[in-house]
Amino acid sequence: MEKIFAPQKSRQLIQGWLIHARKSWKKQEEAARRLESQYRRVGFASIILSAVVGASLFASLETVYEPWGRIVAGIVSIAASVLASLLTFNRYEERTEKHRSAGVSYKAALRKLEKMHAVPDSSKIEQERLSRIEEEFAELEKLAPVVPEDINSTVETQYQIYRFVANPTDLRPVQDDRE
Repeated sequence: MEKIFAPQKSRQLIQGWLIHARKSWKKQEEAARRLESQYRRVGFASIILSAVVGASLFASLETVYEPWGRIVAGIVSIAASVLASLLTFNRYEERTEKHRSAGVSYKAALRKLEKMHAVPDSSKIEQERLSRIEEEFAELEKLAPVVPEDINSTVETQYQIYRFVANPTDLRPVQDDRE
């Protein structure tokens, strides 16, 4: 059975949006971190292989390579060009920046929602402010890049059980004193 969120009051709506904004922020941040890590690994490997190819070509000017040496140099050269092509094809920097930008936008929305949620009387939350936040979310959802399924699943699993806390220090992990 799939559950559907149906808030009865403005405060419940804001709580639902808080959960959604926090999950979305986490997803975008994790996707940005993963892409940046992939970019660095592929880029580093490309640089190393390109340096090896350059060194082997320079060395070949001085001595004659055995046939196996030319084969190895050819394979390394092809691998270097494939990795360089992957950097261009996968657009790691552009995609990382899109996820990072979406994460920042979700974080800004979270701060607005937290501020609204802090108002003791939910009747003071005017409908116009709720409508503006809803429009911001709609625009953000249109612009935010798609998060890989495994990141999405991991974050959704982390948020199956949650509770709202009033004090920010309650967000810290509980220390185990049994050491």
